[in-house]
Amino acid sequence: MLSDTARKLLMIMRHCSVHHGYMPTLEVLETKSGRTPEKIRVGLQELNEDNYILLEFGKPPEIAVVVEGWERTECRSTSVTWGLDGGHIDYWTDY
Repeated sequence: MLSDTARKLLMIMRHCSVHHGYMPTLEVLETKSGRTPEKIRVGLQELNEDNYILLEFGKPPEIAVVVEGWERTECRSTSVTWGLDGGHIDYWTDY
C-alpha cells in the first residue's frame, strides 16, 4: 500500500503524462502536491522501489516513466454483493 504522498505523486504524474503529454518537474510536483522537495523525493523513491515508475536515482522526475498509473488493489474486499444478486433489497422496496 502506497503512502499518501506517493499515491498523490503517482496521480499527478499519470495525469500530466496522459492529458498534457509531459512529465512534471519537481517544481510542478511541489505546487500540485503541496509537499516539500524532500518528501517528494522520498515518494518518488517509494514509487520506484514498488515498480510504479522507472526513474534512476538522482535524475529529475520529468524523465520518469509511469509503469502503473493506479495503486494495486491486493488488499481490498469484494465481498459486498447485496442487491446485485436480487437479495436484501427489502430496504429499498418495503417502505
